[in-house]
Amino acid sequence: MSWLPVLPGLLGLAALWVLPGYAVLRALGIRGLLAWGGAGGVTSGLAGVLAILYDRVGLGWGLATFLAGCVVVTAVAAGIGAWLRTWRDPGSLLNATGGRLMTRSERGWLSATYALGALVLGLTMIVGISRPDMPLQAWDGVFHLNAVWFIQETGNASSLGGLAPMYADTIAPYYPTVWHSIVAIAPFFPGVSEAANASSIVIGTALWLTGLLALSRVVWPARVLPVVLTPVVAATYVTFPAVAVSMLGVWPFAVSTACLPGLLALLIAALRGGQSWRLHLSHLLGTAACAVGVVMAHGSGLFSFVLLAGPLAAVLLFRQGRRFWLRGHRVFVATAGTLLVVGLVALTVFLLNFPPVQAIVDYERGGSDSYLPGLASILIDHPLIYVYPFLSFNLVVTVLVGIGVWLTIRRRHARWLVVALAAALALTLLAGGPVDNPLRVLAGFWYTQPSRLNQLLDIPAIVLGAGGAAWVARKAAARWSWRLVRATAAVVVGIGVLTFGFRWPTHVVVMSSVYSTWPIAWGTMLEPEEIDMIDRADETLPDDAVVLGEPVNGSPFLLSRSGVEVVYPQLTTISDSPERVVLAERFDQWWRDPEVCEAVRALGVTHVYTDELTFEEGAKWEESTPGLREARPTRDAFELVDRGGKAAIWRFTGCDG
Repeated sequence: MSWLPVLPGLLGLAALWVLPGYAVLRALGIRGLLAWGGAGGVTSGLAGVLAILYDRVGLGWGLATFLAGCVVVTAVAAGIGAWLRTWRDPGSLLNATGGRLMTRSERGWLSATYALGALVLGLTMIVGISRPDMPLQAWDGVFHLNAVWFIQETGNASSLGGLAPMYADTIAPYYPTVWHSIVAIAPFFPGVSEAANASSIVIGTALWLTGLLALSRVVWPARVLPVVLTPVVAATYVTFPAVAVSMLGVWPFAVSTACLPGLLALLIAALRGGQSWRLHLSHLLGTAACAVGVVMAHGSGLFSFVLLAGPLAAVLLFRQGRRFWLRGHRVFVATAGTLLVVGLVALTVFLLNFPPVQAIVDYERGGSDSYLPGLASILIDHPLIYVYPFLSFNLVVTVLVGIGVWLTIRRRHARWLVVALAAALALTLLAGGPVDNPLRVLAGFWYTQPSRLNQLLDIPAIVLGAGGAAWVARKAAARWSWRLVRATAAVVVGIGVLTFGFRWPTHVVVMSSVYSTWPIAWGTMLEPEEIDMIDRADETLPDDAVVLGEPVNGSPFLLSRSGVEVVYPQLTTISDSPERVVLAERFDQWWRDPEVCEAVRALGVTHVYTDELTFEEGAKWEESTPGLREARPTRDAFELVDRGGKAAIWRFTGCDG
């Protein structure tokens, strides 16, 4: 299958994820790159809130109902914008960014560099994924693909129990479903895998790059060149989005991270001085809407926001409070300050006792004996997960980031970026370093995983690197009496050459390692012939088929790809279901253990999925499922239905009668 038939779906998904949020922000009076950069976060917030609301009132989740809700919210935002008189205020963009408006020529150059950065990120994903219908064979990917399928089937996308079918309806837990809810209703896609893979491209281009552009615009308000160079610098980083949407398979976390730069930009615009209270309020409302999306996309988004925006918010709030205090609004400032402190304390206490947050913080993960390997990988932007070959390096951009840090400190401008960079770097090293360091607990809000924290480091690094690249371009223009356009083009070409074509080899190998490279990183679940067998299962199996198979051998993909019911829709065997635990541990003893056949009949198992690919040959391994891994078909109880590669589907009759 080629990517051409998926192009309408790809464009439709990008529009679905950007335009509703943009409409809301624009109705509030937020303009330009700020509105585009924060749009993805606002749309994510709309999806998260509406999904919960629809579940409560019994309204099914779908494209029409989602868009209807967006129209209502946009109308409300337009009413607020009209009341504030910011909807048609031509000065709102100038006041919010704190600088001059971009000329037509500058907007043209920005469009060109954005297209270049998006092209590099998008094409490397396409090449690495290979076919658009290839399944993501990372651990989390199996869960997310089947979760999207269940949302399409049940019409319930609520984060508060909407994914109960993933847990055999034994529990109805909280789980962030923003990514799943939007992908589930994306139009023009033939299947779940195609929509999910297209979402990776949308996350990396339509959400991530636009958010970074908005952030650069408010960080460098008097200089347009850093904004123009931001997409080029961003395209050199493999840590995000490539690692996030492929090797980690954490699409919800990726959405939260991709929307963070836009949220930071809105916060700066909201708290920037020299504006009327109307513009402050409109941008604060936009910031709040975007923050809802970042947090609802993934709970760790709150801590990511605090990590990066804490220094910025403290400085800006102090400046605004002092300004209002000196103007005589002392009661207001004192009351607002007290409420803010009390609210932060209450929120902290609540979150530390919130079970999902406790589960994240308590997640145990190993480390290394030294911080040096992690530091070296960060300096060259080598993935902090799995063992990848050193195909390209990012030292040139690291140097540009260093120049940006020097400029920021020397000019006393946006120094919070340096603090945010240092904080993200410290936590990344803590997560990957010695486990006996007591400060390592601070990385617990990100599952103590350095490859997640390193993605947050990219945000200040890219903005600072763009500032450094702009400085180099200006110095080159002055040194050799070049026009600035020529110097800028030379810098872009230099970055491209020194990063091996914006890190093309590394981008591709990271993406392909969990899609089309055999054996798949961390263990192969599906071989090419096995994928074909799964895709025709809707024809070879009866409508009432229930397939039992070891989760890590690829059987869960039957659900999202062919709509065939499986006993295990994810790679865990669900301890809250005794029957599923029995089958995972003892199914190979079906002929002599009565409890096994009782579990088979209780779950309605009709077919069994087996795979002869061994761990030595590259298969994924799971300790908790010996009963499924060691089961061997026999002539008297197993009838072959279909075979693909080393995998097969059998009709099971051993427990009949």
